[in-house]
Amino acid sequence: MKCYVTNNSPYARKVRVVAFEAGLYDEVEWTTITREERGDINNFNPLGKVPVAVLGTGDIVCDSPVICAYLDSLTSSIDLIPKSEPERWQTLTLEALGDGLGDTVIVISQEKQRPSEKYSQEIVERQTAKIKSTLSVLDSAAIDFNDPPLLGEIAVACAMGYMEFRGIVPEWSETYVNLAKWYDNILKRLSFRKTAPE
Repeated sequence: MKCYVTNNSPYARKVRVVAFEAGLYDEVEWTTITREERGDINNFNPLGKVPVAVLGTGDIVCDSPVICAYLDSLTSSIDLIPKSEPERWQTLTLEALGDGLGDTVIVISQEKQRPSEKYSQEIVERQTAKIKSTLSVLDSAAIDFNDPPLLGEIAVACAMGYMEFRGIVPEWSETYVNLAKWYDNILKRLSFRKTAPE
C-alpha cells in the first residue's frame, strides 16, 4: 500500500497515527508531497486531495475516514473502530466531529492568508465560534474518552494539533481544562510524537 500525504494535514496525520496504532506503519509506503505537487495525484484522486492510498491491487482509497477504516480492517489485534453498537456509532461520530474541527481551522488559516482587501473578519469570527462550540462539547466529553484512543479520539487530537500549529484560538487550554488535560496525555503516545506537524 502506498499512501500520499502532506506534512501538516490533520487528516494525513490521522491516517499515519492509525497506521502506527494498528502496528502497520512500516508496511505502508509513505509519500510526502507539497501543496504545489497535489496536482500530481489527480490520477488517484480527481479532487487533488490527500491523503489518498493506492492498494497493492491498484485500487484507490480516498479520504481519511475511508483509509482509516481500511487500515483498521487489516488487523485483528486491535479495533480502532468498534464493531459493536452503540460504541461504533459513538466512535464514528466523534471522528466526524474531529474532522469538522479540522475543517474549520483550515478555513480560518486560509482566510488569514488572503490579501487584506479580500480578507473577511466575518468568516473568521463565524468559524471561530464553531471551534469554541466544538471545544466546549469535547471538554465535557473528554472525561469519558477512551484510553488507549479509538479512531474518534485520534481524529480530535489530530485536529487540535493542527489548530495549535496554526495558532488558532491560542489560549483554548485555559478555558477547556478537561480537554487540555486529555490532550496533554495523548500527545505522549509514540504515534503522536512521531507524527507531529513540522
